[in-house]
Amino acid sequence: MVYLNMQNSILGSFKLLVTDRSLSFDVVIFSILFLAIPIVLVTGPALPDIFLSLIAFYFVYKSFLQKNWQYYKNPIVIGFLTFSGYGIIRSLFSEIPLESLTNEGSVFYFRYIFFSMGVWYLLDKNPYLSKCFLLVIIICIVVVSLDGIYQYIFDVNIFNNEKHGVDRLTGLFGTEPIIGRYISYLSLLAFVLIYQNLKISKKVIILSLILLVTCEIIIFLSGERAPLFSVSLFAILILIFIPHFRLYRIVGIFSTILIIFVISFYNPTAKTRIWDNTIEEISETTFPFLPYSIHHEQHYASVLKMFIDKPIFGVGTNTFRFNCDKPQYKHSTVSCSSHPHQYYLQVLGELGITGFVFLISFYLYLLFIVFKQFFYVITSNKHKQIPFELFNYPIILFVYWWPLIPHMSFYNNWNNVLIMMPLGFFMKNFLGNKNYGYSI
Repeated sequence: MVYLNMQNSILGSFKLLVTDRSLSFDVVIFSILFLAIPIVLVTGPALPDIFLSLIAFYFVYKSFLQKNWQYYKNPIVIGFLTFSGYGIIRSLFSEIPLESLTNEGSVFYFRYIFFSMGVWYLLDKNPYLSKCFLLVIIICIVVVSLDGIYQYIFDVNIFNNEKHGVDRLTGLFGTEPIIGRYISYLSLLAFVLIYQNLKISKKVIILSLILLVTCEIIIFLSGERAPLFSVSLFAILILIFIPHFRLYRIVGIFSTILIIFVISFYNPTAKTRIWDNTIEEISETTFPFLPYSIHHEQHYASVLKMFIDKPIFGVGTNTFRFNCDKPQYKHSTVSCSSHPHQYYLQVLGELGITGFVFLISFYLYLLFIVFKQFFYVITSNKHKQIPFELFNYPIILFVYWWPLIPHMSFYNNWNNVLIMMPLGFFMKNFLGNKNYGYSI
């Protein structure tokens, strides 16, 4: 009965999305555009970036037309826009301004914050959007996971796409081994949306647990280590901060370990990549057993040379690939790449201390929220604790922006679509929430 009510509630939201005449036509159209983003992410970076940019442009137009300045009056938006403006100025004064401005669309980096604000605006105007989005991402996770399992078993997916080597799944993503990142990001967001949109019961908790366990196993099979670390960190945080979920999550963790052990026994490929190779690689680094490989360390060394050379303003926005082969920055034969695989070091080397301050300030803000909640949890001060259905949002951003693991490029548009979606939900529930006093 609970499951049927849950199903009817979500499907009913889809029906109301297109039949509720109180919703304006433009809100419905751009809500549908937003709902399509998890689907088109499977096709590559082009369509998601187009959809994101259209939503960003729509928000700017509507906010100016309606004089909705309240969306702009908060430190996250102000800081992000200032950071984006500084990035453009730094590109203009770099040694290769044209490449710096155009590489991965760096000049239009501000579109990401307008996209997040657009998500916030649509959530304000469309009460059905959150539940509809939950259903869409669950369907996407299921489809991508089933295709990934098929590829793991038969070496090709349903469209005959082959694995990336012997130990990395690509699934519906063609030649790109990013299925684990896609599933990890969306599964965490799905978990958060479940807790906010559905009436919590034992069956709902079990269903959300099954979702997490399934995604953890698929990510393990995908051979991607950073996404597996992200979901593991998320698991630890919800053990700490969601008391009524602890027993279920402990059961889930043991279930995941048991299933992975059985899979590894019969087919050790994923285990070799995730465990054996990882232990071997991280033990070879200068600071052993930190979560990065010797190749990552070479990139880090190169970008740190750029920072040391130009510590205040860096070498220029998104120019690591153009500078890493220069004699003064080259650290080894493998230190050069398209990007240094670390957000914080990339910004430090390319934009210097000036740009780094903006990025680290955002993460320290999330860290402050998490530690404040932790203090209230250990002191049993329930009156000051943020309700868990809202606190899940800073947790998910805390995990997405975790600084101690390798990342994709800071300017990668496909990756930024994934990490900027939950920022819109966060701003809606924190910066725009007057009921609990968390607005700034």
